[in-house]
Amino acid sequence: MRLLVMFFLAAISLQAQAPFHTEAGEIKDASNQIFSMKGVNWWGANGSQYPYSKDHKGSDTHAMPFGIQVQKIEQIAAAIKAAGFNTVRLPFSNQMLHDNTKALAEWVGPNTGLIGKTPLEVMDSVVKVLSSEGIYVMLNNHSTTTHWCCNYDMNGLWFGKNKHWSQTPKQWIGDWKMLAQRYKDNPYVMAVDLRNEVRPQRGRFIPLPQNPNWGRGNRKDWHKAATKAGNEIHSVNPNLLIVVEGINAQTRFFTKLKFPHLLPVVKRPVVLKQANKLVYEVHNYSFSWSRANLARPKKHIRYENLDSLSRMQHYEKYWGFVVDKDFKNAAPVILGEFGCSGTSNNVEPWLRDLTDFIQKKKIGFCWWTLEESLLDNGSYGIMNSTMDRVNADEDWRWKYLGTLLKSK
Repeated sequence: MRLLVMFFLAAISLQAQAPFHTEAGEIKDASNQIFSMKGVNWWGANGSQYPYSKDHKGSDTHAMPFGIQVQKIEQIAAAIKAAGFNTVRLPFSNQMLHDNTKALAEWVGPNTGLIGKTPLEVMDSVVKVLSSEGIYVMLNNHSTTTHWCCNYDMNGLWFGKNKHWSQTPKQWIGDWKMLAQRYKDNPYVMAVDLRNEVRPQRGRFIPLPQNPNWGRGNRKDWHKAATKAGNEIHSVNPNLLIVVEGINAQTRFFTKLKFPHLLPVVKRPVVLKQANKLVYEVHNYSFSWSRANLARPKKHIRYENLDSLSRMQHYEKYWGFVVDKDFKNAAPVILGEFGCSGTSNNVEPWLRDLTDFIQKKKIGFCWWTLEESLLDNGSYGIMNSTMDRVNADEDWRWKYLGTLLKSK
């Protein structure tokens, strides 16, 4: 019994304590211990694949985290913790926050207490259960409309008009302030990821790209918008980490694409009124373009096509440098999304290099995704079909993901 009590106390002492803050390139907890984010995305509240198309594809999540239709939230959360994850990045859409649709029994499966709940109320329950397991939550504004990300669509910017759900920058910030207030008393809601993969947005009537920028001072200035949103959120809850993604893509001369990520931070870092609360974020997949021209698709270069040295150089050039202590604007960086299928071992060199880089730079991460299809073993998911166990340890990916989870 005495040994059991000692083990329990030791486990408590190892649990990172909120609130979190940052020092140079590190996230630290309330006791000033380094917090290494080891996260997984729990997709679903952001929306289904192609929900507005006539030929509907993919699983319909009904704007709720995927998997609750087959398994209790408590069991899913326990499986996340048992696998070694300490954080869940929880994507949502702005449309979902205002959706008053009541959950049907078949949408929530064994979670019968969720019948009749709105999508936001379902998200409340998921956050509560994750918190009870000691798992931290990073809320992620994934899209404006309840829709799968990320094509050339109406969700590239944090505002805009479309036939499904339109919003202004003020309404976008208003949604964030509402969530900050809603979860203010829950210390396990540790961070807010302001916007997912900021990129060119398709025009509503004329399908020309509306480009985001970093520092021009206009309505499409992501640096300006993120700074304002972060300060407004802190006026409600100053304990939250503010996570700002770099610019994922921009167009040049309509067809040529560039991918700045965190390069603009060199000349213009984000500076919040609340000091030591800023974290940057990037995403990387094997299929991510390092160079692209829509007029010459055969000339596209994806990260999986680069040799190891070139991959590492790209990571360092576009975002890895930000965590270095000798960088004057040093701040933590997290890899908010990366993932691949267990059946696509042709991308193993990419995953090997990326996870090596994460470990070398001590960068936090969130795998995409918990699960996205119960029957397709070619999905990026890492759980079994009954959503009660992370079973990625049965395929080649665990050699890399498992190593990350065990690292300090």
